[in-house]
Amino acid sequence: MMLYKYNYNESSKRFEPKEKRCGYCFQNEGRNINNYYFIKLYKVKERTNHIVHRSLKYQEIEIGVSRCNDCFEFHQELSRKSPILKYAVYLLILIFVLACFWPKGICNWYCIEFGLVFFLHKHATKNKIPQERLTLDQGIASNETIQDLVVDGWVFDKPTA
Repeated sequence: MMLYKYNYNESSKRFEPKEKRCGYCFQNEGRNINNYYFIKLYKVKERTNHIVHRSLKYQEIEIGVSRCNDCFEFHQELSRKSPILKYAVYLLILIFVLACFWPKGICNWYCIEFGLVFFLHKHATKNKIPQERLTLDQGIASNETIQDLVVDGWVFDKPTA
């Protein structure tokens, strides 16, 4: 397997892209290799399924997608916001359920809920970057080398026997 657009880093045991142009915004250049996004791919070499014994041999590679500092910070911010928004939605559902089954003070519960919705909307839309950026998964899907590897039988999930 030859990956012409990549250099193999022996110490890190991964393929690092030669291309410095960001694979997420397609405008800036990545300057720091630690900001690149690396993903592991797996390919089954041999699988044995007997009644008493199962065996699986597979290859594993780690391949990178170049990423500029702006996209790195953008993805870090999204990963920080995601759990906050998820738990906030759970909290809104809980408040709505409490408001429905607790008749006293219904108006107060709805005021709190609308306040939380307004806060979440402001928090989710704050720091929107006008420039289009791909998510981590979209950047992986748009990478030609990774697409070729997937066509050749490589998968993202670690195989199990």
